[in-house]
Amino acid sequence: MTPQSQQSPQTARATQEDIRRDLQASMEARRELGPGYDDHFIDALVEKLNRQVQQTQQTQVVKSEHSEHSLALAICSLIFGIPIVAIAGGEAGLVGIIVVAAMIFGVNFAFNLRR
Repeated sequence: MTPQSQQSPQTARATQEDIRRDLQASMEARRELGPGYDDHFIDALVEKLNRQVQQTQQTQVVKSEHSEHSLALAICSLIFGIPIVAIAGGEAGLVGIIVVAAMIFGVNFAFNLRR
């Protein structure tokens, strides 16, 4: 999934334009068909808004989960990285430290690309 608490500005704008277009179409249809179809138009609009709210809530949950996992990975990287860097530094010197630091960075970077 491509999660995006806020939507991207383009997605929000597209959604607003869709809702605006639906409202305009409903108003034009009401003028043509008369007030007898008001309930149908209102129900359709409410259904669309409900779907949009549910989609937004699902996006927020996914973003929250990803944020929690990112924090856990960062903490584990520090906890396990410090002794590994010390061992690598003692055995291979500066080159060992650079290799271990690059590996830790690579794992964290790859994880955060998944957004």
